[in-house]
Amino acid sequence: MANYDVPVVRVVVEGCPSAGSTETNVPEASKMLLQAFSNEEWPGDAMFAIAPGGFITGPFPKRWDGSPGWSSCPEGFQELVRHADGLVRQVLTRQVLEAARTRAEFLTLGVDLNDSDTHTHAELVAIVDVNRGKPVQWTGKSYPVTAQERTLVQETNLESHLFTCGTDRVLVLGCHDLNVFSRRARANMKAGSRKYRRSKRMRELTREFRPTMILHHPHSTDSPRIWATAWSGARELLPRRVGERREWASAIGYYNKDDEKARGTLRDVLRATRCCAQQVVDICVRPEN
Repeated sequence: MANYDVPVVRVVVEGCPSAGSTETNVPEASKMLLQAFSNEEWPGDAMFAIAPGGFITGPFPKRWDGSPGWSSCPEGFQELVRHADGLVRQVLTRQVLEAARTRAEFLTLGVDLNDSDTHTHAELVAIVDVNRGKPVQWTGKSYPVTAQERTLVQETNLESHLFTCGTDRVLVLGCHDLNVFSRRARANMKAGSRKYRRSKRMRELTREFRPTMILHHPHSTDSPRIWATAWSGARELLPRRVGERREWASAIGYYNKDDEKARGTLRDVLRATRCCAQQVVDICVRPEN
């Protein structure tokens, strides 16, 4: 699939993808993908189909030798990638892949792993080559929120966020990673702190990479204002010349994480979290549970 009808299609989940699930939502995730790829309103050939953070959930491996928080290391993270890879392959059934191959070249999926005993967790993103039927690159959240600094297994290989496809350079971000580009977040950060250094390095790499597309994978987005400040900063890193590619979008799980009423309409949320309707098309699905 070389020529695209649309750069990005968002698989918009109206609800929490893992609602009602216990350890894993693999069957439900498969159904949602099949629901999306079978939708008659799909706009044609897409370069990317993207799904939100936590689209797939599963437990930690029974044995894991890594450490969470600022002690996270590449080896520990890669152990989790291998475990998450198995979950993704379960979700990508033959039926899902057959439907997907006429729809998109790549698919991004948020995968959350949780250890219910220690509260250690990881938020990963798989980049799936649809034709090959498997992930070809993995990344994960590198910039934790304050409450996660001790429990999140961080992706310390920051270059994993950079994905090249032909002449396109795609920056792939986990949930809170987008706030690396928020001036407000930087203003409230202690200079020289670990978060400050991580944020600075991610911005340096992004400027060197010169992305043509930014794909962001938050979990719950129920307000059009949640990511506004961060996107304002991130968009400055995209090409500015007329005619140059410059797509950006947040994948959307439309629900309130505190089980309260959504703070904005789905229509407003979708409009505020993508570049334009011609470049980013939305296909909505609902969890069956």
